[in-house]
Amino acid sequence: MFSPNQIIACVVRQYGTGLYRSCVSLNKGSTICLGIHNDEQTASDTINQFWEACKKGEIKQPEDVSLFLKSLQGDLALAT
Repeated sequence: MFSPNQIIACVVRQYGTGLYRSCVSLNKGSTICLGIHNDEQTASDTINQFWEACKKGEIKQPEDVSLFLKSLQGDLALAT
């Protein structure tokens, strides 16, 4: 299981595109982009959802992140 002290999360603004990436690093040398968003708030919300999934124990290993990403895609499909 990941320790909160291990995980680094941030929102990265892509200059010139107007897009924001929500990114997490689970360990040294690996970064995962959780999504690309049109605004900073939505990117931050995605990171908050990631933290909640970690707290609930839904993300215990790197392979669990892909399941989390699939659940986000389901949320996006429902929102459109």
